Amino acid sequence: MWPVREPLHVDTKNGASISRLLGRMQASAFQGRKLGEAFDIWKRMIDGPGLICLGLAGSMASAGMWPLVTWLIERGYVDLVASTSANATEDLLEQRGAPFHQIDPEHVDDAELWRGGFYRFYDHVVSAAEYDRFEDFLGGFFDHLARTWRAPTISGARFMHELGRWLDGQGVSGGLTATCYREGVPLFVPAAPDGPISEGYRTARAKGPAVDFFRDYDVALRIMDRWMAPALGTGAVFLGGGVPKDFLQITATSVCAIRGGERASPHLAAIQITTDNTVFGGLGGAGVGTECISWGKESPAGANVMLFADITIALPILCHGLAEHYGDAHRRRARAALAAHLPAALD
Repeated sequence: MWPVREPLHVDTKNGASISRLLGRMQASAFQGRKLGEAFDIWKRMIDGPGLICLGLAGSMASAGMWPLVTWLIERGYVDLVASTSANATEDLLEQRGAPFHQIDPEHVDDAELWRGGFYRFYDHVVSAAEYDRFEDFLGGFFDHLARTWRAPTISGARFMHELGRWLDGQGVSGGLTATCYREGVPLFVPAAPDGPISEGYRTARAKGPAVDFFRDYDVALRIMDRWMAPALGTGAVFLGGGVPKDFLQITATSVCAIRGGERASPHLAAIQITTDNTVFGGLGGAGVGTECISWGKESPAGANVMLFADITIALPILCHGLAEHYGDAHRRRARAALAAHLPAALD
């Protein structure tokens, strides 16, 4: 018989706890149930020996979600990241002292914002001058790379690793890129020119090596082939969809082909948090428990959850639940096998 749907009650007898609430929500309904299921599956990924991949889309850095993402990386709850260009760089703004200010998106004059020198991200703005200076700051990395990288080309993954190293040395070490560098986590930015990095490249005095983003796919396939089932397996958490999600999923089809094409090599677990809808052909390649299975990207027997929710609501709740469940000192050790062969694996 099917599991019983349980009613949700206010329960403070044992003290308020987000992790216990998420556990109870798993037996509830609609997207509350999916939030509870996502929490359960993420815990299973953390407790298991497999590789945990993170796809990071949307405007999460400007929305202030970047400390949660770096927290996940530092604790080992994420082993490999595919990100948009903006999320890999715009967290530098606050670190460089450029605050984001809240505005009312329903009563704002965008022409007036332009005249006043502000760029808008829906309900928050940042100084245009500070944003432009931040892009020029990134130009300094291209100058540095031109001086230090002697080969004519560099893989995108190694490019991001070297950018993280440079940022760490510049004292802006709290963001996604620098954290991935310190923690030995591969960072893939498949559409890197679609963001502030391209303007940094334009303003750089020296252009340096050509970035070979096609080589990134070879790098990713070598990593995935080592981990995908029937090896220890891979799981994925998709914050949004788009290019980061498709980059991580399409590796499954290529690994399958590399191995002869007779047996699928899908991710064994997947969580996607999105507000997109499948009927418009969105979700960065369909729901993780439906169309993706037909491509061999996700397992029909896998723990796959589609959570239709705003990431800025769901991610803080899930992270606080994980922090309560595992405690402040917890660090996942399963990542060591991957970190041991970096950065050589990025070339």
